[in-house]
Amino acid sequence: MINIFFLLILFSSMLGRIKFPGINIGIHYLLLPAFSFGVISLSLKSIPETVKKHKAILISISLMYLWMWLSSLMSHFPTIAITYSLKYSIYYILFFAFLVLTFKNTNLAFYYRCILYLLQIIAILGFLEVLLPKYWIFKLLKFPSFYPEIGSIMQNPNQFGVIVAIGLCLSLILEKQNKISKIELYINELIFIISLTLSASGNGWLTFIIGMFLLLIYKIISFRKMIYLTSFLFLCIVTIPVSTQKIGLVDSKIFPLINLFSKNLALVNPNKKTLTTIIKTGFSRYEIWQAAINETIKKPLTGIGIGVFPEQIGIKVWGHKGYHAHNIFLNVSAEQGIPGLLLFTNFLKKITFKVKHTNSLVTIPIIMSLVSQIPDLFTEDYTFTTIEFYFIAAAINYKKDVVMQLNPGVIQNFQKIYDS
Repeated sequence: MINIFFLLILFSSMLGRIKFPGINIGIHYLLLPAFSFGVISLSLKSIPETVKKHKAILISISLMYLWMWLSSLMSHFPTIAITYSLKYSIYYILFFAFLVLTFKNTNLAFYYRCILYLLQIIAILGFLEVLLPKYWIFKLLKFPSFYPEIGSIMQNPNQFGVIVAIGLCLSLILEKQNKISKIELYINELIFIISLTLSASGNGWLTFIIGMFLLLIYKIISFRKMIYLTSFLFLCIVTIPVSTQKIGLVDSKIFPLINLFSKNLALVNPNKKTLTTIIKTGFSRYEIWQAAINETIKKPLTGIGIGVFPEQIGIKVWGHKGYHAHNIFLNVSAEQGIPGLLLFTNFLKKITFKVKHTNSLVTIPIIMSLVSQIPDLFTEDYTFTTIEFYFIAAAINYKKDVVMQLNPGVIQNFQKIYDS
């Protein structure tokens, strides 16, 4: 039954656009905590031990959330800040559910495969969205996008690009650990890389490169494999109009290479949109970062309140609502002040001490997801954050997972060291 609740959590995280009939509340805001409480209710016996073992982590995240609420109550825009605080409090429940879920479980392969299947579905939906942008499922689930219609089920193609890059690396790790077959891996490589290209996400491409180097460092892939996958991505980028626009080759006579075979560009850019190049995107980041620094200087103690930046400040820079600071640290400092930033970095520090003891299966996805938050911010994308929080919880509990796989004598000695 607990596995069913886990599947329901993953499924609910994708329902961000669906509202409850008669009320303007996203269905996922109620389903995610409901199914999380389902996991917690089935793990009541392990809760005391979980809390005891991870007391420092739980205190750290609790202080972080308490300060979030305090800064929201002291905001000049309390309605916005309190609304966002309620939204983000769902993550606290979700994180605790994942913490108790992974605490006693010594075989987490099922959960990793479920996450991989979810990422496969997202990648396939993104590809199908290019072919059938007006299909009913996209009208139901997708978010408005400034890009060609792809991946907007993830709120924005940047989130989509990053998540499929993580999916590719997860596939390579699971195949290395004999959790999936080589045939499934080859299919995933094709699906994820093509979808990553179509996303036209510079952040996704950067996250992919970082993932490749991490896989090489952890000896998951060979140098030849890394060159092959990177070359394949580059070939796709210079072949498809959407991606060549992103890298500034819109006026090239050679690129995109698909022009050599077909003039029907509707397949890859159905709305004929012109994209902002990576260089222009970089300059716009500077403007929004400067705005975040200015807000931190104005209110360094409590900040402007969570959620206020995209609603009130970002619009002054880019003319539209929804633009956060495009950097998780700057966004936290602007919205929750310096104390909020210190509490957040303290939480990351405690996670880092846990992650260094884990294997690549949790370390690489966590690093990739956190690094992707430096030029962007995906906290409002519940699918992305749900997956990220699962990996963090699994990393925190990984020591126990290792212990349960050792022989009884080693278990006893290791447990003495761990308890001390």
